[in-house]
Amino acid sequence: MQLLGIHEKGEILTVSGKSKIKAAQYASRIARSIAGKSVYRKKLPGEFGGAMVYVTPRSDIRILAPGFNRTASDLLQVASLYVEKGDCVWDIGSNLGIFSFCAAWKAGPEGSVHTLEADPFFAELQNRTVRTLPGGYAPVIPLCAAVSDKTQILDLSIPQKGCSRNHLAVVEGNDAGESEARKQVVSVTADFLLQYWPKPDFVKVAIEGAEILFLLGATKLLKDVRPQMYIEVSQSNSELATQILSSLNYNFFTIPSSGSEQPIERLSFNSIARSAERP
Repeated sequence: MQLLGIHEKGEILTVSGKSKIKAAQYASRIARSIAGKSVYRKKLPGEFGGAMVYVTPRSDIRILAPGFNRTASDLLQVASLYVEKGDCVWDIGSNLGIFSFCAAWKAGPEGSVHTLEADPFFAELQNRTVRTLPGGYAPVIPLCAAVSDKTQILDLSIPQKGCSRNHLAVVEGNDAGESEARKQVVSVTADFLLQYWPKPDFVKVAIEGAEILFLLGATKLLKDVRPQMYIEVSQSNSELATQILSSLNYNFFTIPSSGSEQPIERLSFNSIARSAERP
């Protein structure tokens, strides 16, 4: 039996058998509580210019671990493989902007990065990073808003498990009982953004279950601009998201952890979507 700690009422907490999972969850909640909204700077890998970015464990407690492999290994890999010099990149659901700033290094000063983040706390952290970004990076322009199928005001649910899982209350996400708070946010469509942002070469979409709403509001973007995308698709949305993009002649691929990407018939949680005419 392993001693975990002392509850505020004086009860001794122990770990044994199946209770280890609950103990780990309890320890994680304690760590998040202690971390609160503390903010510090963390260095990007040298491959992405080594800039210092503002981060907080309130997004994901794993950000406290060295490097970014625990929290953003897939994002670093996608930026490395798919963003090219001079690209315009959209980061939809940008959180702390880790992908945004990595993509900004790959795109270089000739490119541009536009980020969309619903939580004003995270959007401001991105702005703080932008103000200290050294030379060699593309301009990064954050916008504080959510994405949906129409312009409207929606509730953003802030879960206890960390703000990297913020999600619109109108779509599936964490259980309502795990919600720590709600914030009202303005939502826009991708086609609305297209009126003000330059046409993207690459779009990253990570919006915790709202991907169908994104696709429904991106008709012009997908039909006319046809960017390559990295999109996170929940299991419950996989069939409909696949139908929507297939009808627009998009093909789907795995992210290559080693070797080359592989075609897939159906969108999964981490997928590359590419128009059929793109090599």
